[in-house]
Amino acid sequence: MKQTVTYLLLVLAVAMNSCGTDDTPVSHKEIFEIRTIGTLSTSEYTVSKIIKLNDPGEWYKWGDRKILISCKAKIKAGVNLNKLKAEDIKITGKKIEIQLPPAEIISFEMNPEQIKTEMVDVSGFRGGFSQQEKNKILRLGEKSIREDMKQLNILNDAETNAIVFLTDFYKNLGFEEIIIHGTKKDKRTKNTDR
Repeated sequence: MKQTVTYLLLVLAVAMNSCGTDDTPVSHKEIFEIRTIGTLSTSEYTVSKIIKLNDPGEWYKWGDRKILISCKAKIKAGVNLNKLKAEDIKITGKKIEIQLPPAEIISFEMNPEQIKTEMVDVSGFRGGFSQQEKNKILRLGEKSIREDMKQLNILNDAETNAIVFLTDFYKNLGFEEIIIHGTKKDKRTKNTDR
């Protein structure tokens, strides 16, 4: 009797242990399915900029011209998962190791509806600012925002968020250990011209 109870407990333990695990192997197709997402946008910043121009009069121009323009830029960053290659993913049992493509700027957008002339001051015999001059000032503002982007953490945030997303994705596929390597900062693209 004692031997039968021990045998039943052993069978029950084996049965319970096998119920909770899914040992169905993940297919190669499922592992690379993540590439079908394409570009994964994981970070978005909105940057405001005030552009000030002071155009003092010269000896032949009497008076000053001043203008203050505000603008906003929406910047999105993420990871292009199409760039994942077979050698970027290593699988050992329930462990997956991934070398992530570098985070990059996906879009840079200055909405014309969010560009406002806050102040114009023209004195003396000077004329107002032409639309061409205002456009030139806006280009300076855009250039300034792009320079400021280098100081932002948008690429770091995009990479961190992509790692979180991919970790969850592969955990749902049944992997128990997920190691994702980001791109070293010196290997990242410095291009902010999107």
